[in-house]
Amino acid sequence: MLKIAYKSVMARKGRLFMSALGVIASCAFLSGVFVFSDTVTNSFDRLFANAFANVDSVVRSSNVIEGDFGNDTRDRVSVDLVSTVLAVPGVAEAEGDVQSSAAMSVDGEAIGISGPPKFGGTFTGSEASPWRIVDGRVAQGGSEVVIDKRSSDSADVAVGDTITVTTTVGSREFEVVGIATFAGNDTSGGATWALFDIPTASEFVIGAPGLVDAIMVRGDGSVSEEDLRVRINEVVGSDSIEVLTGQEIIEENQSAVQEGLSFFTTVLTIFAAIATFVGCFIIYNVFKISTAQRLRENALMRAIGASRGQVVRAQLVEAVIVGILGGLLGFVGGIALALLILAILSAVGFAPSDAPIAVEPSAFLLTMIVGVVVTLVCAVAPAIRAGRTPPLAAMRDVSIDRSSHSRRRLILGIVAAVVAVVGVIVGLGGNTVWLAPGVMGLFISVIAFGPLVVGPLAEALVRPLRALRGVTGEIAARNAARSPERTALTAAALGICLTLLVAVATLGSSITQSFRDTIAEQFNGDISITTDSQDGLSGLPVGMLPQVLELPEVATAVSFGGAAMRIERNGELKDTFMGVVNAEGAADLIAVPFVVGGWDEVSGTNVGVSKDRADADDLEYGDTIQAQYLDGTSVTLTVRAIYDSDFLGAVGADRSLFDGVSAAGGGLRFDFQILDAGTEGVSDEELKAAVTTVTDDYPVAKTQTRDEFIDSQVAQLGGILNFIYALLGMSVFIAVLGIVLTLLLSVYERRRELGLVRAVGMTKSQVRASVRWESIVTALLGAAMGVGLGIALAWIVVKALEDEGLSTFAISPVSVVIFTLMAVIFAVIAAWIPARKAANADILEAIATT
Repeated sequence: MLKIAYKSVMARKGRLFMSALGVIASCAFLSGVFVFSDTVTNSFDRLFANAFANVDSVVRSSNVIEGDFGNDTRDRVSVDLVSTVLAVPGVAEAEGDVQSSAAMSVDGEAIGISGPPKFGGTFTGSEASPWRIVDGRVAQGGSEVVIDKRSSDSADVAVGDTITVTTTVGSREFEVVGIATFAGNDTSGGATWALFDIPTASEFVIGAPGLVDAIMVRGDGSVSEEDLRVRINEVVGSDSIEVLTGQEIIEENQSAVQEGLSFFTTVLTIFAAIATFVGCFIIYNVFKISTAQRLRENALMRAIGASRGQVVRAQLVEAVIVGILGGLLGFVGGIALALLILAILSAVGFAPSDAPIAVEPSAFLLTMIVGVVVTLVCAVAPAIRAGRTPPLAAMRDVSIDRSSHSRRRLILGIVAAVVAVVGVIVGLGGNTVWLAPGVMGLFISVIAFGPLVVGPLAEALVRPLRALRGVTGEIAARNAARSPERTALTAAALGICLTLLVAVATLGSSITQSFRDTIAEQFNGDISITTDSQDGLSGLPVGMLPQVLELPEVATAVSFGGAAMRIERNGELKDTFMGVVNAEGAADLIAVPFVVGGWDEVSGTNVGVSKDRADADDLEYGDTIQAQYLDGTSVTLTVRAIYDSDFLGAVGADRSLFDGVSAAGGGLRFDFQILDAGTEGVSDEELKAAVTTVTDDYPVAKTQTRDEFIDSQVAQLGGILNFIYALLGMSVFIAVLGIVLTLLLSVYERRRELGLVRAVGMTKSQVRASVRWESIVTALLGAAMGVGLGIALAWIVVKALEDEGLSTFAISPVSVVIFTLMAVIFAVIAAWIPARKAANADILEAIATT
């Protein structure tokens, strides 16, 4: 039977390839994710290995407050420590290193795109540094800077030009005296870099003269990295100083990149799983139709002595071959897809400039396993059905689809519907864990009921299509109704994609409207000042707010910033990133619901806490909390306000809490946003023009009216939605491919019928039209399923997140109409090849009985 199965597959190479197409498409997305992840990870691993190749040890503070998304706040060390380290036997070179945010601009135009970080650092020509000058020289003094080669090329900045650099300290002009590369690359992972000498970097980049972030050490080769670390630690080591080997700092940076990429890789993997799920419908449908087309062949096998088990095993062997072929070709397609993603990311500055493709054996193995397993699972039911068919019944040249009368399918649909209703009700009632089975039951019930309702729905379309397209329309509707399971599964594949698209669009519309409502309720300002940077590492200089408040056109202004502290929880000091505002201005511009106290009581060491934190830690008005700045200075905080909002986070403070505390010691590093309200009689345009006189000195600052700010935030959400739509595009492609394959196999299955209608006078154009309209009927059924499920799914998510601020449910009619039209258009395109094949069938050959 193995030999027979193999020969059967090889005898029909066209059918083999068509059967494998669904597997290929699914595996391509999956393998593309693996290859992309491995390539980027390996590229960054190699980048950091090269960058720190000459670093044998790193000396830095061990005093660190961990932040979200890897944004840690670490104490600095004195630059005087450099000479101490340099005197350690075995040390050839020791240089201070600084790294913080610094945005460059030319003639008011920012250098680099929004997204990748914008750094400022040091470079003095040290061998331990990953930087190398390719044009010019290193910077010396407080008026010179070296920039990375990518920034130089993208902004057309050459040695001798003048640029503006903005840090949390302020903005200043510098002469470009050098262009440098990072470990042989134009830059490090898409970031922009402004490099200074150590005194300038300490004073201007981190605002801490005499301090550096770390000390980079190169040994003379007389001792190993570990021995050198031990020697340095004996001299400078303490509770506040730690010494790492070069290998440890390489691994730390590599781990940080992997952690940062893990979210993106997880998102891609989720969408790859969605594509595979959609592909399952296609693979099952193809095997089902293919099995039905070989009833006479299987009957002959049974007639000459083959058992049911042998027929089933033969079918499964074919499935394995299809899975192997699909996995192999899908893996190759995945490599091409990964190269495409890398090319796009590299073009926009999000990938290393040198990223050779990395193909790991594990990626190939996983792709093959998924391809074979998915194919086998989808082929089991058709194979069992083939084995159960009686030989005499199978020798007839027709088969009847009775799935629309399946009692088991009806019972499964009812059970799944009950689970869906119960799961959603209980989940929305507070036990959110039940939402998972509820949503799953919703999908299963729709799929189970599909063949039961598709037949009647398609029959209901007979009259409208007959009135619209005559006999071709009637034939199309009746063909769709004649095989309800095939039509339902094909429609379901497209419907699942539309479900996700509609759900994302509806969820995006709901978030957008909720955001607009929240801003309208909380934000009472006229002008917003923000920064183009989205890296979470930089913001507006803290000195900007006083300048804005001095403007006569400004009645009041409030800033939002953040600072890291250690705050007591359950008897222990815990790292906390707290929200910081100037409470006096906040009273006029920010509407935060206070349970106890208010803005007028938040000042100095008097702070506010969120209701959630107060409930969790049993805090009440007047209670005290022990806290500690980054430099170790202790302070006692007093709860003078409790607010029912996430606006300021768990703990909110006034700027005065950090008076006299340097940024290096744990003070306010930067502001995220400044809101302004104009004096009476000043228009928004006049206020914006006045504020711009201040922000013009800070090219990173973006000044907007209230409406412009809201629109810009909504636009960012639109970019995220477009990214999700692009990822879902692969699933849509697989669903459309399913329509093509289903119609092609359906045309082959009905070749005698098509030959007969051609023989009695049906024209080629009428045959083509009937196939196209059958595809449109399938697409419309899938669209109806997708739109309904998508809106239901979005409603469930919105209701589940009501307490998180998602207060408005808003459907996007435009998106729903566009997606439905796309489904119909894709269906017409998908039917083009099958329709031509049906119309060009040879009449005599099609109706021949031998």
